[in-house]
Amino acid sequence: MPDNTLANAVETFSAPIEGVIVALGKGIAEAQKALDLNSIQTQEQIDSDPALSRPGLQATWYQFPRVDLQLKLSLSIAEDRPVAAAAGSAGAGAAAAVPITAAPARRLIAQPVSASYQNHFNYNAEAASLITLSIVPVPAPRAGDQVTLPPRLTPDQAQAAALASPAKFATTTDSKGNKIPVANRRFDINFNAAARLWYILQYDPANASVQAVVVAVDDVTGSARVISG
Repeated sequence: MPDNTLANAVETFSAPIEGVIVALGKGIAEAQKALDLNSIQTQEQIDSDPALSRPGLQATWYQFPRVDLQLKLSLSIAEDRPVAAAAGSAGAGAAAAVPITAAPARRLIAQPVSASYQNHFNYNAEAASLITLSIVPVPAPRAGDQVTLPPRLTPDQAQAAALASPAKFATTTDSKGNKIPVANRRFDINFNAAARLWYILQYDPANASVQAVVVAVDDVTGSARVISG
């Protein structure tokens, strides 16, 4: 039988407060990642489709401008006391171990005030603490902003890598013997800054029955991948 995650989920009555906040942040980050991946895939479909790439369409990007959370929690403080070594544990002739006198570590433990928690512990929800969080996006460091970095390859280099691939481009040769696309078919070169990929397309606008040839060239490695043709 397929695994039913919701049916197998077990409610946790308590957790460190930092773990609760981290879990919330991870959930929002995963949702944003899913939106970003969808936009990248949409842009790749646009860049590899002759009819869509010709007018220069761009995928829509969605973002959570701000996420406000209110958590109703029952808070308590827990201590982690160091355990002193038992006397005589080092051997029969050894001196008794000195008890550890370090201060105990304290942690703030949160219990979500859900219906099951209130019923299980007979808890009055009016005594709960209210924690308000706001999570907002911030610009990434410029050094790591891959979207705004210029491409490493030039359009001519991306074209050369695509023409050197096994894709069945309609080509001819110039006066220097270099392979170039024929003039009677449209040849487009698009760069996807988010995916760091070049999309090289050749198609016949006047004859839709002619299969379009599409090749993706990695801007970092220069490797070509035939998508169609």
